[in-house]
Amino acid sequence: MKNKITLRFGVLAGIVGLATVTRVAIPPILGHPSNFSPIDAIALFSGCYFAGKFSKFLVPLLAVWVGDLFVNFFALGKWTLFYEGFYWQYASYVMIVMLGMALSKRVKPLSLMGMSLASSLLFFLVSNFGVWASWSLYPHTATGLTACYAAGIPFFGSTLISDLCYSAVLFGVFELASKKYSVLSLSGEKA
Repeated sequence: MKNKITLRFGVLAGIVGLATVTRVAIPPILGHPSNFSPIDAIALFSGCYFAGKFSKFLVPLLAVWVGDLFVNFFALGKWTLFYEGFYWQYASYVMIVMLGMALSKRVKPLSLMGMSLASSLLFFLVSNFGVWASWSLYPHTATGLTACYAAGIPFFGSTLISDLCYSAVLFGVFELASKKYSVLSLSGEKA
């Protein structure tokens, strides 16, 4: 049983690792719209399939942090451990992991699409609130908050599309693999 759990964890971590690499490797080659990223899908996937709360939360936060190191290096020309206001985005990923935990009870295409949409909305609400609360770009009034959310709307489409696409790929690959290789399906236990 231990070998099955180790194998399953390795497959799950490999899927997350490949998705993280796409975040860093594809943009310099092909470019992509702002906010087109696998991170929300990784958080949803991790919350659904990894066992133990430590793995569920650590894997996506580690994936985003490693990705951020490289993205920030390419964007800023220097290594930055954490960017200003990172905690707002990271908080949204923690909440998305919780959505994934709820999804694990009923992984079906329609419920996956619903949770993916909820992930996009959650990220939009939390990250834009963080911009408003943390920086002086907008007045700290209801009007300023509204203006901040309005300014974030053009980025929401890319978040929504990437969440739907990456969720379909991550969940689809694992579900197909676990149907083909029953060892990945641990009769109710998750890696």
